[in-house]
Amino acid sequence: MNLLMQVIVAAIIVAVILVVVYVGVQSIGLGQHVTELQAVSLVQHDIQNQNPDTLVEITNVTPSQYSGSWHITAAVTYNSTSPCPSYVSYSFDYPKYGFVSTLENNYTSDCVIYGFDKNKSYVFEFGPLAVARSYDLGIPSVNAFVEKFGFSNVTAQATFYNVLNVGGKSQSDVWLVNYSSPRSKYSEFVALTQVNGNLIANYTLSR
Repeated sequence: MNLLMQVIVAAIIVAVILVVVYVGVQSIGLGQHVTELQAVSLVQHDIQNQNPDTLVEITNVTPSQYSGSWHITAAVTYNSTSPCPSYVSYSFDYPKYGFVSTLENNYTSDCVIYGFDKNKSYVFEFGPLAVARSYDLGIPSVNAFVEKFGFSNVTAQATFYNVLNVGGKSQSDVWLVNYSSPRSKYSEFVALTQVNGNLIANYTLSR
């Protein structure tokens, strides 16, 4: 092959490589303008694609310090309906760093509530924390319920009330946690104060 043909073949190869690289970059969203809605949708989809059983809530979106990107904060709940959910906050600068996340805050893990200090006032603002707190208190009836029907068969959900009647008394700012199971004909309820997660009452109701 003469020199001219070698140069032409080399040029074709380089051109093909550049086209492949360009298409690859476009496919992951790094070579095009991404709107706020597109960035949020792509980040949320990636999180849920990696962890199908998680709950993802986008808590904040602002223009990133990196031009053309968005700074996205997402709250992710793992095992959201179990007695011990994990609640974590991640941030992304998309598309600058793709789907690489930064851990912003690790609120709970295996019923351990990070940052909780019994000597300081602590506000339980999120349902997963209220669930973890109610289980971590070691309430005998709740423990017995979970042991009887099995951890994997028990669903726990927390609902916040500005005002709730508990035992005939009006209470303000209350988390009510409901433990239920398809194998049970009754449910366990735990009422906690939003501040410090103190036990107000726990009771059993037939389903």
